[in-house]
Amino acid sequence: MNITKKDKGWHVDLRPQGKHGKRLRRTFATQGEARAFLNHQIAEASKNKDWVKETTVDNRRLSQLAEMWFVLHGSSLKDGELRYSKLKHLINFYGDPVGRFFLPEDYLRGRTRRMSEGATANTVNHDLTYLKAVYNKLIALGNYSHPNPLDHIQKIKFDEKEVNYLEKLEIVALLAECEQDTNLSMIVKICLSTGCRWGEAAPLRTEQVRDQRIVFSGTKTTNARMVPISPDLEKRILSIQRSRGRLFPYVDDKDFKKVLIKAGIELPKGQSTHVMRHTFAVHFMLNRGNILDLQKILGHKTLQMTLRYAGYHPDYLQDALTKNPLATL
Repeated sequence: MNITKKDKGWHVDLRPQGKHGKRLRRTFATQGEARAFLNHQIAEASKNKDWVKETTVDNRRLSQLAEMWFVLHGSSLKDGELRYSKLKHLINFYGDPVGRFFLPEDYLRGRTRRMSEGATANTVNHDLTYLKAVYNKLIALGNYSHPNPLDHIQKIKFDEKEVNYLEKLEIVALLAECEQDTNLSMIVKICLSTGCRWGEAAPLRTEQVRDQRIVFSGTKTTNARMVPISPDLEKRILSIQRSRGRLFPYVDDKDFKKVLIKAGIELPKGQSTHVMRHTFAVHFMLNRGNILDLQKILGHKTLQMTLRYAGYHPDYLQDALTKNPLATL
């Protein structure tokens, strides 16, 4: 009886019941699996019940691992459905390989192809995060016994994008174009007054507006936050509908994109409605707002996310003017 390395894997050849017994020959992907099979057969032949169980070969495809991830964990996440949908698209792009045969070089070749087809560095970094999470979570839950093949792959570093925001004259032009649609106009004013996301303002309900404050719940970070508004804005919002229920039932972000074009405002791809959040943050700092207050208003989990706006404060790094070597000669 022996174990030998063959082209197709590790080959086991044995007669567990002696030279006149039945001959068993099998090939395994790993030496460990071959050894477990050999020990198992010997133990069975000798009626020894302390044998090591044969290792089951895990031939689940990446799509099956992703499905298990979703059932056991992803379905409980706020963005679980969306993430699972992106995972399925990504796995289809990679040809749905067997999970344990998905090698680092397979991912890297695919990443290069994705970027050549127009995917941004930020997009493929999200790809990596989602795929890594599937392996890591199943390993942590004891549903996957192989190493994570993407453990040592790093995200692509890229320059942070410039913050795009509206100047005062652009805000005036935008509001003028919105006047034809009361609901659209109110959503834009809420975003510009509170720094909220379009997805937080559009589904706003009457009961979230009270005591000159708006309570944003069901947010991206899952944390509810309260932002003060002016008495005039509160009055205008509540004039739309004073009973309970959704305030703006028929407004789509496509309507906002149309008024941007009419107002002559051009923005980079993917930054239409989000420009209002940037606009609030930049003008807040230009008007000498406190960075810690801004963090709370925007609902950022970490200050690092808010610091991108710090440079717009008039006093930001002003000591450079008076404390540089030329100024002190």
